[in-house]
Amino acid sequence: MTSIFDLGAVSLFIGAVGLFLYRLKFEDPRLMPYLVIIATCALGNWAGNSGAALAGIALLSAAAFLLMHVASEPFPQEEEPAE
Repeated sequence: MTSIFDLGAVSLFIGAVGLFLYRLKFEDPRLMPYLVIIATCALGNWAGNSGAALAGIALLSAAAFLLMHVASEPFPQEEEPAE
């Protein structure tokens, strides 16, 4: 890793994959939010390493907030059997 953008993107990538695998144990999560997080990480890393530091920071921050939003979604409640 050569820059802070690499470290941030890899950290968010590991967080997104870990959260997806954790949620996969309990439910069938939608794949699209995780793909958006990963694509935003890649784009933010590329922008930051290309010299557009503000764009890289903004994209990685957006990916982090989206990851926090996805992580804060409640698990679906199982229905109680009718008596």
